[in-house]
Amino acid sequence: MHCPKCNSNNIVKNGRTHYGTQRFKCQKCGRQFVESPTRQPINHSKRELIDKLLLERLSLAAIACVVGVSLRWLQYYVNQKYYQTPKHVEVTQKNLVR
Repeated sequence: MHCPKCNSNNIVKNGRTHYGTQRFKCQKCGRQFVESPTRQPINHSKRELIDKLLLERLSLAAIACVVGVSLRWLQYYVNQKYYQTPKHVEVTQKNLVR
């Protein structure tokens, strides 16, 4: 077994998860992980669908249910989008022709 972050073989057992799965820790970089994670990363197409549903102003619970992601992950994703949004937007006045 090797670390998914740094690929080191210097791994030790580090307790168990809430679900009873063995947790491991890399001695080199400190990353904690489980050997066979059951969850897969959220792919790009699901993220695009989430962005579109957010623009339609659906509730987070509805989006999580439709897309099949956890509400906790969705809240984290929305918070990351918020922090990436510029706080000051430059608006220029357009001359109106009458």
